[in-house]
Amino acid sequence: MRTTVLAYVIAAVGLVTLIFGAWGLFVLNKADIDVPLADEATLFGLIGGGLAMIGVAQALRLLRVVVRNTSLALAAR
Repeated sequence: MRTTVLAYVIAAVGLVTLIFGAWGLFVLNKADIDVPLADEATLFGLIGGGLAMIGVAQALRLLRVVVRNTSLALAAR
């Protein structure tokens, strides 16, 4: 139960990070000034970090399913 909650919390934080990275990139592209490349790289890092966190959450959920099914199969022997 706690593992599922942890996976959903990680996924939610990853989604928020992804959304803020995309929003920041949108704001920088709408700016009328010249934006340094380092600022855009930071936002691409936020987007990539959000996607990575969502991937970790999915891997944690999959690991929970595999462990539960494997332990049941081993217990049935």
